[in-house]
Amino acid sequence: MPNYRRNYISGGTYFFTLVTFHRRKYFDTSERLDHLLSIIRQVQRSKPFNLIAYCLLPDHIHLLVKLPEVDSNYSIRMREIKRLSTTWMRTELNANVDRIWQDKYWEHTIRDERDLQIHFDYIHYNPVKHGLMETFDGWKWSSFRSYFDENHDVEKIDPEQFKKHRDGFGE
Repeated sequence: MPNYRRNYISGGTYFFTLVTFHRRKYFDTSERLDHLLSIIRQVQRSKPFNLIAYCLLPDHIHLLVKLPEVDSNYSIRMREIKRLSTTWMRTELNANVDRIWQDKYWEHTIRDERDLQIHFDYIHYNPVKHGLMETFDGWKWSSFRSYFDENHDVEKIDPEQFKKHRDGFGE
């Protein structure tokens, strides 16, 4: 098994993918997705970071995060999101569910503006990719509408650009 080392950079910008255990669709209702977003916001308040973009889906989430200049510890933030959502989901399901999330998560250090744009677009394309929406602007649990209004040319996100980065998104 490869010995993967995480890349910790103070003030770094990162793309994350967190996937549910066996890709179970635990976040399959509006209420659950709303609550998951509130948990991410709660962690953001307690362990600050700039949430540049996000997309929450029934079986995984994507986050684009910039850490404070004096902080490189994104692991504690991902761990806290997973911990709080697991505790809540176990109560929500009223069952002894062993695992909600896969043990690991995908992390990619953003290298430059082009890399940032590719991951930003990928996050907002994700509901379309997974067949949950036909347009980029229709998914409530995405940051897309925070950036673009209904007059924006949403078709400028070209899905073909993601094919050459197929293994770079962690899902």
